[in-house]
Amino acid sequence: MNKLLVLLLTLFSIIKISFAQDTIITIDGEQIFGKSVKLNSATRECFYQTMKGKEKEIDMDDIFSVRDSMGMETVYYRPDTTKGFYDSQNDMKQYIEGVLAARKEYKSNFFTYFGAGLSVTAVAAVAASGTGLLFWTPLIPVVYSGIVLKSKPNVEKITNSIPEHLRSEKYVTGYITQVKKKRTNNAVIGSVGGLLLGWLGFFSISAL
Repeated sequence: MNKLLVLLLTLFSIIKISFAQDTIITIDGEQIFGKSVKLNSATRECFYQTMKGKEKEIDMDDIFSVRDSMGMETVYYRPDTTKGFYDSQNDMKQYIEGVLAARKEYKSNFFTYFGAGLSVTAVAAVAASGTGLLFWTPLIPVVYSGIVLKSKPNVEKITNSIPEHLRSEKYVTGYITQVKKKRTNNAVIGSVGGLLLGWLGFFSISAL
């Protein structure tokens, strides 16, 4: 019985270790999941393995912190005006928390669906007109994404949606930054996807 228990505990430990992962958090608020994270202070490089075992590296200046598989976080970011890092450690942490919160909470599906609908409709309209201007339709995602990129989100509305105790300037700035990024990314995905769908429909009908 004791041998069986030891065997089971050993097996559980092996499985736990094999699935354990560290999280590298960059100063842009990106989360990189990996294992065997090693930092070289001399070369300012961080080496890690992806969960598939592929070796990767990242500049230490791009790292805010590393959180190990047990949840313990070590912060490596330091303000350095010579490198353009003017924010204090606490301000940068609040900024990143805002980015991470927006990535998880903010929904921007409208920009995906509208972009897809716009591209499909434009391809269908051009095809129906018989003007042979289909080769101009790739400009649709470019123009639409550019408009979304330049548009300003409703900062007051978004700020009011954030719990009051989190509404520091840096947190809100990080949140808004990620909102803009998600809106633009979804605009690109939707409009390009709609363009491909429109083309597929056009060429399928033409082949009949």
